[in-house]
Amino acid sequence: MEKVRKKLIREKAVIAVYQYLLTNSTEEEIMNYLNECYKPRMDEREIELCKEIVFNTIERIDEYVPLIEKNLKKSWSIDRLSMMEKAILYVAIYERNEVSKEISINQAVELAKKYCDEDAYKFINGVLGAIG
Repeated sequence: MEKVRKKLIREKAVIAVYQYLLTNSTEEEIMNYLNECYKPRMDEREIELCKEIVFNTIERIDEYVPLIEKNLKKSWSIDRLSMMEKAILYVAIYERNEVSKEISINQAVELAKKYCDEDAYKFINGVLGAIG
């Protein structure tokens, strides 16, 4: 079995989910984006795995919103979160079915440190840890 770069796949999936949240992209637009932008960096198998994460995550967003809201501080709502924070949380929650909780949280924290505000990683860690 070929080795795939899960960290890269996960990062690109988060960016594609972010794009969906930001622009309400269609499935076709997301497919084009993944095929055109990632082909030089990812092989066909990695692109397919990325698409699987993206579309399965998007399909389940309505399930994830109440789960996230239930684990926010009392005065917070999901609307207060940035689109990137939401994308990271959604992908991490979806991936709980694929990888361990620890890996899911660790990767989400790394992505938050790279793409979000300075302390967002603490918040992401707390929410994902509380979801269990």
